Amino acid sequence: ERYFGSLLDTMLSLFMSIAGGVSWEHVIFPLKAVNTIWVVCFLFYVSFTYFAVLNVVTGVFCQSAIENAQKDHAAVVQNILDNKEAHLKKIRALFSKLGGTEEAGAITYDMLEEHIQTTAVR
Repeated sequence: ERYFGSLLDTMLSLFMSIAGGVSWEHVIFPLKAVNTIWVVCFLFYVSFTYFAVLNVVTGVFCQSAIENAQKDHAAVVQNILDNKEAHLKKIRALFSKLGGTEEAGAITYDMLEEHIQTTAVR
């Protein structure tokens, strides 16, 4: 009577069972007195609701994590490209200090040997 006196009481009891407002034990005993099939239905309802809610929450969490990982991957790629440009600038500067020209595209062994001990090359 207390948990299942009317349709509204039944809906409230079902909600309170999954939201922690009432213990399952208090709701199952009146159902057990009527018929065991209602206990099975109640347990199915609670299990289904918990799993449905948990799957939605897990799905939202996973989607958020995937989106953040993709953003991180894009940032890593951009960082690598930025580092590549910085290294190219350093190599070009070193090449010009050695006396090479970009048009020639080469440094002779004599040029390298002459500048190998300078701090710029090291």
